Amino acid sequence: MQYLELKEVYTHNLKGFDLKIPLNSLVVITGPSGSGKSSLAINTIAEEGKNRLFQILNYSQEFKIINTTSKAKFISPIPPIIAMTQGVKYWHPYKTVGEFLSLNQILRVLFEEFGEYKCCFCGEFNKVTNPNKVIKWYQSLKEGEKFYFLLPLPESTPKALEFLLSQGYTKYIVDNKEIDLSEESIPTKFDNIFLLLDRMIKEKRSTERFLENLKLSLSLNQGRIILRFLDGKEYFFNLKPICLKCGNQLLTEWTKCKFCRGYGYKEKIICKNCKGLKLEPVILESKLFGNTLEGWFNLSIKEFYYTLKSLKISEGLKIWFESLFFKLEKALFLGLDYLKLSTPVFNLSVGERKLLEILLIFGANLNKVLYILDEPTLGLDIKKKEKLLSILRNLIENDNSIILIEHDPYIIEKADYIIELGPERGEKGGYLIKADFKERFLKEPDTLTSEYLKGKRKLKKMLLSKEKTELISIFLNDQKIDLLKRGINLIFGNIGSKKTLFFEKLYENLKKKGEKVLRVEVKDFKGKDELLISYIGIWDDLREILIKLPSARMKGFTKRHFSFYTKEGVCPACKGKGKKIWETEILKLCTICEECFGKRLNPEVLNLTYKGFKIAEIFDFTVEEALPIFGNIYQIKEKVELLKKLNLSYLKLGQSIDELSGGERERIFIAKKLSTNVKFDYLFLEFPLQGLHLEDLKYFTNWLETLKEKDITIIFLETNLLALFLSEWIIKVKEGEPEFMGYSEDFLKTLKEKDFKKEVLFYQKFFN
Repeated sequence: MQYLELKEVYTHNLKGFDLKIPLNSLVVITGPSGSGKSSLAINTIAEEGKNRLFQILNYSQEFKIINTTSKAKFISPIPPIIAMTQGVKYWHPYKTVGEFLSLNQILRVLFEEFGEYKCCFCGEFNKVTNPNKVIKWYQSLKEGEKFYFLLPLPESTPKALEFLLSQGYTKYIVDNKEIDLSEESIPTKFDNIFLLLDRMIKEKRSTERFLENLKLSLSLNQGRIILRFLDGKEYFFNLKPICLKCGNQLLTEWTKCKFCRGYGYKEKIICKNCKGLKLEPVILESKLFGNTLEGWFNLSIKEFYYTLKSLKISEGLKIWFESLFFKLEKALFLGLDYLKLSTPVFNLSVGERKLLEILLIFGANLNKVLYILDEPTLGLDIKKKEKLLSILRNLIENDNSIILIEHDPYIIEKADYIIELGPERGEKGGYLIKADFKERFLKEPDTLTSEYLKGKRKLKKMLLSKEKTELISIFLNDQKIDLLKRGINLIFGNIGSKKTLFFEKLYENLKKKGEKVLRVEVKDFKGKDELLISYIGIWDDLREILIKLPSARMKGFTKRHFSFYTKEGVCPACKGKGKKIWETEILKLCTICEECFGKRLNPEVLNLTYKGFKIAEIFDFTVEEALPIFGNIYQIKEKVELLKKLNLSYLKLGQSIDELSGGERERIFIAKKLSTNVKFDYLFLEFPLQGLHLEDLKYFTNWLETLKEKDITIIFLETNLLALFLSEWIIKVKEGEPEFMGYSEDFLKTLKEKDFKKEVLFYQKFFN
């Protein structure tokens, strides 16, 4: 067996361990949030692969970046790497499924070859062919092929014919009969007439003659030609974008809709001019293989696939189409067949977007590649997780390797090899706890993960006394929806069930009624370059105190001296970046700033003292260590205590958000929202289990209980089956409507084998 071998891995909080990772296997890296999983997989292995690739390709200076935060020795060769980081990427919300999967580009290529442009003046459909393609077509003909080179005449009046005769063009085909007008007169009545420009035989040296005929056609009738073979076959080519019927110029560019400027949607409302398809109507009314472009864009992925399959594909396009079919077949397997090419990103659920990301990565038939995926199961229901596992197994059979960062026990139990980091988080994490093949890893329950998987550790299931509960009734589209007041409500459903739409309607309904509602959305993490102390708002509160210190007054400090963005406040050496950057012809090096040690502020500010500690020292305090210092400052104490309740007490105040794991970022985002002065009675959470190990769930449920004690009603959206046991009230959604509404324990009793009962029982074993 081949291995990827690393030694002395020190990236971020990793503690310098050695590790051998088997290739051609399904490897899972797990451990508590903040234990160093992403540091190992993404910031060490994937980063090294990227840097080596950039060096091989000899990219320009701006792309040749070596990230010096990646610290490890690679003993073995590294396969080509494709990596997917955690979360759901923030795509342009107005992009469509067809654009994201490059299906629109495929349509455009096909249209250039086979499309028919609609004339915006007379409505006639016209094909336009590039002269180079006509020449290539001619060169592909068999030797000895005979044909007539005919020109349709834009005018067949006596005057027009007299002009052509004066130029020496005497031979014509009139109603399929050859006539020489130098010897006989034209019939008084006829249905069609063509100028017989040449009789040709395909020979080795005839291309130059064919090319000369093309040039003549451009001058005589603007490049409209018919090649009629002796066996009766005819090939028509229009070399210029001119309408055959009315002679007007054709619009051949895929021009953006002038009303919405190519966005398709105005504030997420469909543009009436282009119907959300982004192009000018005359282009959308043009045809490809008998169907309008509007019709093509409104096909589902399944319809698009089978329509293309039904076409007779030329030999030259077969390899290209095989690659396309490979991607589309993966889309059908993943259950994305119902999505239309015209569906915008903002109408997709988190799970659908995650599946499209997966499809983009696995849509090419590659081998000898190392795929590194950070929690790819976000938003996926159990059936989609099984399909993902099936795809991963097929990839391994095709000589690829897989490394997953995962917390889901269902995925971990399917692994070949398990790597666990820990034992805790932050500075107390980063140790290699255990790395072994699954059977040996699980044999002894001596790690957090193995103890849960072997049943030695359990989570607390939500207990509820029905007699003490109170229901809230809300009406959505005249349908009564019940929620558990001061309870934990789960909105649940498979991908494509429109549960996200239901979740949003519920939120908007309560908001319109004037209820105090707070929503924490899943989206790209903003402000990742900030330090924790500033992102969470602690610094804003602290500087109001620091500016009043006698030492600050003596130095003449103003608010601008305590800012991370002003020239008075930032470190002059690194300009507030916290690091210094050196660039050479072949690479770019980043190191921590020696003046501020990554704290980004002016050294004079960092040397101020508060309660006997320099500001620089306070930045190095963990959340836990900072609590006693700020115990008498209510607004800071509240934020610090919230971080502690979210099990983030090990983080340093001066830690860069960019260094945190996905699970840590998600909870910090929640803390930022909750630390505002906004009062709320309802809290809406989207996929809050993202990035949480089973051990992290203990702290998460304790925090939910704390919110309940404050009379807050929690509504959260999840597909993870663990959520069934962390909630008290479940609304299962199908087609945007409640399929079940009731207590969690009652929902579990209704499950049958077809309703993933076996999988639910698997997750149930982790709870008391």
